[in-house]
Amino acid sequence: MKKIQYLFATIVLGASLTSCGDSFLTQYPEGGVLLEEQYQQLPDKLEGAILGIYSKLYEYGGHSTFGLRSIDMYGDIQSGDMAMKKSSYGWFEDFERGYFYSDARSYLWSFYYDIINLSNRGTRDLESNVNDIMNTMASADPNPSDTIKAFGYAYGQLLAIRGWAYAELLKYYCNPMDALDNLMDDEPAVPIYTETEVKNGALGAPLASVTEVYDRVYEDLTTAIDLLDYYGKLTPRSSKLEVNADVARIMLAYAMLNHLNKEGTTFAGGKNAFDIALEQAKAVIDGGEYPMLKRDDLFKTGFADVTAQNWIWGQDVTVETTTALGSFFGQVDIHSYSYAAAGDTKAIDSRLYEQIEATGWDARKDWFRSPDMKFAYCPDGKFFCPSTKNETALDKVDRNWLCDNVFMRIEVAYLIAAEAAFHNGDNTTAENYLKALCYERLAEGKTTADFDAWLASTSLENAIGYNWRVEMWGEGYGMQTLRRLTKKVKLGTNHISRANEEISAMGADMEKYQCQIPTSEARYNPYLATTELVKEE
Repeated sequence: MKKIQYLFATIVLGASLTSCGDSFLTQYPEGGVLLEEQYQQLPDKLEGAILGIYSKLYEYGGHSTFGLRSIDMYGDIQSGDMAMKKSSYGWFEDFERGYFYSDARSYLWSFYYDIINLSNRGTRDLESNVNDIMNTMASADPNPSDTIKAFGYAYGQLLAIRGWAYAELLKYYCNPMDALDNLMDDEPAVPIYTETEVKNGALGAPLASVTEVYDRVYEDLTTAIDLLDYYGKLTPRSSKLEVNADVARIMLAYAMLNHLNKEGTTFAGGKNAFDIALEQAKAVIDGGEYPMLKRDDLFKTGFADVTAQNWIWGQDVTVETTTALGSFFGQVDIHSYSYAAAGDTKAIDSRLYEQIEATGWDARKDWFRSPDMKFAYCPDGKFFCPSTKNETALDKVDRNWLCDNVFMRIEVAYLIAAEAAFHNGDNTTAENYLKALCYERLAEGKTTADFDAWLASTSLENAIGYNWRVEMWGEGYGMQTLRRLTKKVKLGTNHISRANEEISAMGADMEKYQCQIPTSEARYNPYLATTELVKEE
């Protein structure tokens, strides 16, 4: 495959302390992962661990491996919602063909376990302070020491990001049939690491069950929410890149939504997964800190500015941290100088576009170019560099690559709440959350009655699935929507390899939506050497 061979001086790795190596499961992994000896030499190891985690979210490893937003693209392309119309350079083409090949499986594995490893290092360095942190919080001391405030806030962030990383691993390495009752909760999933030290000479850990991993996710995130609620009020958030209590709540809510509600499965307090998902999403919505993007602003932001009020979690891209050509906007925005502008376009699936058009009420159709335009179906009404929104000529488009990265926004809370309520049989609550979102997505001249009529003529499950696919297009929710909710999708005509195909996360195609554990891990983790989940690449 051809690859763009530009030389440029604007890619900077920022404050990154980690990079992808073969594995981090060893005590002394090979490759670019921060070695234990190096970590111990840092002047502030705790700060180093936290900065390393956050820099990992946007760390540049290549033109298809630039952190979380590249992973978002993997799932959205593989689910078919993001269509590749042309592939002159080869980046992301594997996912368009519907496969997680070995390099992607290894990248995903390393990405999340590097984060877990750094989280464990940070929590280890706080170990002697944990009792003071928890006791101070339990006593609701309004004026703890500056040290305990800082440590408590750090501990909450470390636990939240670790719980999130395990939940993310389940999205990719757990069988899609986990969404159905016929997969036992004791199905092997991924190893759990909560410490950095290797014990008894073993270089790894066995595969934990689905239940054990979800229990880890629940424990880490619920504890993190308590810590961040308390210490976050005493320690101002320095930027939206930092995980706060609301980010942790949505992390937990989405993890529980993906868990679904197997019969007899409950968590602390007897709550099922949907109870927890709705409770946490509702808490963030009711908090009122993040107002929804209003209809009047639907086409103004380009989803490119971290200061947007509806963004809960995101990265302020600067000249020091931009990954330039190899970035989300470089890959998707036709108004930025990179792959999309050069013709390697990613677009909304044409059949999904037609569904938006067919509703008659949905203004989000104009997030995408119409089929009779140049760059047909491309998302130039959703993702664009505001300073060059009206330019597509290569000599006029953006060459600064400073559009910010969105990781989470308030609209996802409404979709989580709607779906969780629906699965719990509370259709009225589900419809209310859906209406709150969609009443702000009405096309010019349309009224709430137009949406209500559409909703009345559409099954509630399909209406929720439709809104996941449209509202969150390009933000990394496509594959899980397919795995969890829609199950199968008929693709449109604008795919280079799967045009008009029906894809499914069930039956014979199920394995396409589950990553196999990389075989390289067996070299380091003896517990994985004989598992059937590790296949030759």
